[in-house]
Amino acid sequence: MQMLKTEWSDRRWRLFLAFCAGAMLVFYMLCPVAPLRWADLYASYGKTAIAAFAAIYFFRARLDGVKEVKLVIWYTIWLFVSRLLNTDWYLQNELDLVLSRVLCCVVLPVGLLLEEKERRVMLDAVIAVCGAFYFVTALLGLYACIFGVYFYLPPEHVVFGLDNNFYANSFVRIVAWETTRTISAVWFYLAWCMMIYELFKCTSRVWRVFIVIALFHMAMAFCVTRSVLIAASVNAAMLAVLLGMRYLRIEKKALRVFAITVLALVSLVVCYLSFGWLRAGTAAVYNAMDVKIERTSDQFMDQNVLSADGQDFNDNRDFKETVFTGSNRLGVYLSAIPAIKDEPLRLLTGKYSSKLMDGPHRYQIGPFWHMHNYLLQVLMLTGLPGFLLVLAFTVLVVIRMFRLFFSRASLAVKSLTFPVGGVFLYGMLETVIFTASADERALTDFRELFFFLVCGVMLAYSYEAAPAKK
Repeated sequence: MQMLKTEWSDRRWRLFLAFCAGAMLVFYMLCPVAPLRWADLYASYGKTAIAAFAAIYFFRARLDGVKEVKLVIWYTIWLFVSRLLNTDWYLQNELDLVLSRVLCCVVLPVGLLLEEKERRVMLDAVIAVCGAFYFVTALLGLYACIFGVYFYLPPEHVVFGLDNNFYANSFVRIVAWETTRTISAVWFYLAWCMMIYELFKCTSRVWRVFIVIALFHMAMAFCVTRSVLIAASVNAAMLAVLLGMRYLRIEKKALRVFAITVLALVSLVVCYLSFGWLRAGTAAVYNAMDVKIERTSDQFMDQNVLSADGQDFNDNRDFKETVFTGSNRLGVYLSAIPAIKDEPLRLLTGKYSSKLMDGPHRYQIGPFWHMHNYLLQVLMLTGLPGFLLVLAFTVLVVIRMFRLFFSRASLAVKSLTFPVGGVFLYGMLETVIFTASADERALTDFRELFFFLVCGVMLAYSYEAAPAKK
């Protein structure tokens, strides 16, 4: 009887943590819809919920867990210590940053704690809610982008479409929930990845899921965020490898490996080019329709973009310049060296979030608001100890990804490596995990929390497929 009570108690604890993780994910997902009201809710209920969630988790789990979980916990502890070393003794400046790291700490292990069936149900529930939300977001964003209009949605009149020229608009792009395309592109990318997971998992809904994948693919194309397009193209190559390993029947191993490699490279190139084809095809259809809707956003576009021959949705940026300079990111990366030389103590203590870019700005061209690399951002924020902890976490997770990818797990389970690897790739060119969100409406956001949730689920399957050696 006592054993049955203990098992039921464990199950209730696991399901409660799963509910809390899903609820927090949805809570942060809704932040862009009504950011001011969301901020008021966060200031009261949100902080309390995070503290309660963490207290219930750590009371029972303490600091136990797999190596990846422990590294995230110790990173959070070090971030807290580094705030004290920066004289924020009462957390008057960085409390929200510390709380956001604590939340990531307790979201990551949820997938590892759940049993396999519980894991699947939780992931399906999260995908259903978030997928529906971003499906509507993609429809509204594509409408505003393609037809060149902008409109405001209640209750706080958050904008869809271009309604200003702040970013010197040199190409047509999606603006969804008044955020930048580099952020919204990740929303659609994560939804795209989860639709691929459901495509392999839910055989009864293949065509409906396929249609949704196509919509998210188009939404990514119109965000014109090349870091995300590259991540999706790499995922297409990974998918080709998975399908090749399963369905290509070639007796000679060397020839089979060569065929799969060629298939992966072709898939990568075709996927990347498909985004340009989608924009060009949409422009051709648009021009053939002779649309009568007044393009109110065109007044905020660079006049060189507007063509007398019809609407053009092409990306006009210089691709060669992007390859050689990373859209000026190389200068951003190099600015870290003299900035650290000026303040060598930063390698130990890090810096306040609000002052993180003060040093690099003296050696950069252009107003860059972060280091455009999650590892460099961590280094500048928390110093060398935080950097080493995050680097170790990244290496261990990538190893676990490879073990799961080449295991005997199902295609659906293996596809969970897509968003994890994709966020790492995106993070090498932007900031998305382990530091404050670039959105600035919240110190963490849906992208980071979803990454940690899926990462925990992926790690759970990986440890089941290839248990750790003692």
